[in-house]
Amino acid sequence: YYTQSLKPDYTKKAPILSTDANNLIWRFQMNEGEELINQIVQITGKVTGFDSLLTIINHRIICSPNAEARLQVAINDTIHIKGRCIGYDDLLEELRLDHVVKIKN
Repeated sequence: YYTQSLKPDYTKKAPILSTDANNLIWRFQMNEGEELINQIVQITGKVTGFDSLLTIINHRIICSPNAEARLQVAINDTIHIKGRCIGYDDLLEELRLDHVVKIKN
């Protein structure tokens, strides 16, 4: 019998918002981003940090890449990504994304 995976494939879902990183952070700072939690967004921003597991965009967006897709980036690269918003930390003013994939232009 054929069984389908219960995990959704976020890489094939269309984003509900396409914007730049600063605009996305601003939405959450103004308490206008709550409807974006658990939704797919596409953003453009500058890489300001990374390690083996996470990529940081514009100092405030922490991206966890999709398990199959590693983000090949360097500091100060401008990249276009798509991922699921999983939470915003008011204290640190950081937004977290998971299932992040790089969009090719």
